[in-house]
Amino acid sequence: MTKQTNSFLRIYPLGGVGEIGSNMTVFETENYNIVVDYGILFPYEDFFDINYLIVDISDLNTKKETVLFITHGHEDHIGAVHHFVKEYPQTQIYAPEFATALIRRKLEHRKLPAKIKIYTEIDVFEFDDYELHPLHVTHSIPDTYGIILKCTSESRAILFISDFKFDLNPMFEKPFEIQKLKDHYTSQKDRIAFLDSTNILTPDKTISESELTEGFEEIFTRKQRTFITMFSSNIYRMKNILETAKRSGKKITTIGRSIGAYLSAAEESALIDLKEYPIVDFDAVLNYEDPNLVLLVTGSQGEFLGAMRRILNGDQKNITLNENDLFVFSSKPIPGNEKKIYRMYNQIAEVGASILNFREMKIHASGHPGQEDLKALIDIANPTDYIPIHGETYFLRKHIDFINMHYPHIKTYFLENFQGLDFSKSPFAFFNFDQKEPLLIHGDDIVIEREKISERRKLACNGLVMISINLKNQNISITTKGLPTLVDTNVPLHKDLVHEQAFNKFKNRDHDYTTEQIRISSRTFYHQFLGYKPIVIVHML
Repeated sequence: MTKQTNSFLRIYPLGGVGEIGSNMTVFETENYNIVVDYGILFPYEDFFDINYLIVDISDLNTKKETVLFITHGHEDHIGAVHHFVKEYPQTQIYAPEFATALIRRKLEHRKLPAKIKIYTEIDVFEFDDYELHPLHVTHSIPDTYGIILKCTSESRAILFISDFKFDLNPMFEKPFEIQKLKDHYTSQKDRIAFLDSTNILTPDKTISESELTEGFEEIFTRKQRTFITMFSSNIYRMKNILETAKRSGKKITTIGRSIGAYLSAAEESALIDLKEYPIVDFDAVLNYEDPNLVLLVTGSQGEFLGAMRRILNGDQKNITLNENDLFVFSSKPIPGNEKKIYRMYNQIAEVGASILNFREMKIHASGHPGQEDLKALIDIANPTDYIPIHGETYFLRKHIDFINMHYPHIKTYFLENFQGLDFSKSPFAFFNFDQKEPLLIHGDDIVIEREKISERRKLACNGLVMISINLKNQNISITTKGLPTLVDTNVPLHKDLVHEQAFNKFKNRDHDYTTEQIRISSRTFYHQFLGYKPIVIVHML
């Protein structure tokens, strides 16, 4: 890339601030849009079968060269990349090796070509008057990076890390890269930091993955068939479990497509060698009741299609639960999933099997910084200006309170989606622009309009009555969906009402007027004994 001499810079998040998901932040220089991540946001349950939400990117300035810079492989950071490629097929994508393997699977599945280059911590990218230095950090997924964006004409550097834990003693990867922070950030006059808010309510330090080994060793001394569930993307957690199980003489199998997909991508990226471990394909297990069998399964959050739900509902072939089984939840509930997880706990308890979770044993480590981690990083980085990111609004506010309490000399700012920082004024100025609603994706990567979701909600809550009227033979057909069976006894009366209106009362009125009057009167008819009005569709043929 040809270096320009212009320090123009604007930074603005379009997703991932004030919410957990849909991460996307634009770093705009004179000639480039550097889009950092493009992830998905999982919907609330009342979105009626919506797959996920994504940021609307149709307003990106296409007069500038756009690059997509991926920090790591979690779905809230890469889950929408294929949509980006569809919209901007010529975009150059930069991604770590593991994230690249995951992205390529998504693109190959959809037969989408893309330009992807793998980067590591030794790379430096030049965008006009700025150098972008990838900063290796530790997280709950391998190959995670932050960004140092350093101006070469002014004494200014931006530290941007959306997901990290400040782990200086990780088990299988390099520790958090402190030296690069000192080399390219701390010496600058203006030091702006955008840092993760996910665990800001946690006063302690986040434990290292290396501290979990003792718990898994104790678990594997037990003569119990053991089901372990966690996030499939946590490759180093699985590697720790595989290493410990191997030392303990356990046999290992997996249930769930996502575990297989992530392990395959990890092997492709040389993060793990599955041949080193006693892993048996599920269909090749000789004894499914073996007390030395360890089953790694998907569905730690109670997902409808997760393997845990199938196992507990008795729908998983070859698996029949008994009171000697042990279930290990090596994860924390994502806020909003508590009811689904406790429902699984109850199902396990009904069988009489045992449960272990993070409250009872050290078997889960977060991928995000607690307050002590943030202090340790801030003491090294010593930022002049501080903007919390990657968290819901409450977390962002609490993050600002935390900084103001412990570092009153650091200037703090509250930033929302569709707000930005303009560095044409020293040190920067805020600006706002028009918000765009996120796109709702369902089915086969299809955008569905919000008004259609409203229709789905009404259909789901109120049910449907379909009326077909044949004007030639005066035949009337009425079908109901989603209504109590008691309405069946009232359908003949409803037919009489429709017949009277279609062929007597309104027979001389125009088609649209008659249809609308029948629709209104039909809704009133059902309201008399249901207490609510169903959706009514009238066809006159």
